Amino acid sequence: MIALWTKSKARLQFVSENAGENYNWLFLPGGPGLGSESLNDLIDILHLPGNIWKVDLPGDGSNNTEDDTQYFSHWSQALIEAVSALPNVILVAHSSGGMFALATPALENILTGLILMDSAPDASWQEFFTQYVKDHPLPETEKLQQKYDINPSNETLKQLTIACAPYFATAASMQSIITLLKKLPFNYKTHVWAAHHFDNTYQAKWIPGILPTLVFAGEYDYITPLNLFTARDDFKRDNITIKKISGGSHFPWYENPVEVKKMFDEFCQKLKLI
Repeated sequence: MIALWTKSKARLQFVSENAGENYNWLFLPGGPGLGSESLNDLIDILHLPGNIWKVDLPGDGSNNTEDDTQYFSHWSQALIEAVSALPNVILVAHSSGGMFALATPALENILTGLILMDSAPDASWQEFFTQYVKDHPLPETEKLQQKYDINPSNETLKQLTIACAPYFATAASMQSIITLLKKLPFNYKTHVWAAHHFDNTYQAKWIPGILPTLVFAGEYDYITPLNLFTARDDFKRDNITIKKISGGSHFPWYENPVEVKKMFDEFCQKLKLI
């Protein structure tokens, strides 16, 4: 697989090339720490015009460095470098990846398009999720969380995430998402860094003014529900389309791949009109 690294050690992995427009689609994962492999099944159902790339920030997923915490702490510059490495970039960001995008205002002038999937405009998502966890306790996750807090490791983070699957999957997608999680290259160092230095203070630093933007989330996303965006008047703009994916979870392409694919196809048509 062809791969490029930026000065800040963000990694861009080339996936495929399709006929059509000269776009470069950059898929940025959530987590943080899960790695862009978490978006493989989404990429597989899409047929997008141009080049498809997966992006891992330095120290994220399998993109290891000599000091993952130090390199990941410069995630904003690394993201800017990754987007700047190619022309006509459409950034497709999932969960915390979307938060990193909205926390980086320099992206507004270098992107051709932006797609935010199951993400949030500020740190209030933690309140929603915390309350949901309190209302739907999973005893096994509580024990694993304590174990992880005392002695974090890649394996413990993986075990904890798998145990938390009922929080971000539906009954229909549970086995598929657990299978995915078992294969992912977790990196606890970036996860811990974000928990201490980003998650609690995150606020969107820009809202796309003219940039074609698609925001969507699953109907049953209990981590970053879509109403975090729909409740805000400042995201109600002509250039921003906000859609709920019927029956979807935090990974809605597992429950409703047809509707997710339709969202991407409609976004492509919107780009052609510009």
